[in-house]
Amino acid sequence: LGHKVVVMTHAYGNRSGVRYMTNGLKVYYVPWKPFVMQSVLPTFSGTLPIMRTILIREKISLVHGHQAFSTLCHEALMHARTMGYKVVFTDHSLYGFSDVGSIHMNKVLQFTLAG
Repeated sequence: LGHKVVVMTHAYGNRSGVRYMTNGLKVYYVPWKPFVMQSVLPTFSGTLPIMRTILIREKISLVHGHQAFSTLCHEALMHARTMGYKVVFTDHSLYGFSDVGSIHMNKVLQFTLAG
């Protein structure tokens, strides 16, 4: 179909750097280690150099963010947008609107996706 998919995620265990999956999918395991529940601490400007390098090197035309609670997702979408890339967000999380955590995440998503 003319599409090339490249995945960028945080390091998992001993996985870091670039890996190719058996079907040829290229995965960048960026060197940020998760601290709890597979989440990484937000750095905002700290992720820009490596994300910029990957976006340019891979000739990316669209950035797809996945998972509302992923700080790496939010940072990728914000950096991509500031660089002029098209961005898409897909969320499969189920959360309500009556607890503080869900209300906060809704505000974070509004900020990230505003544009």
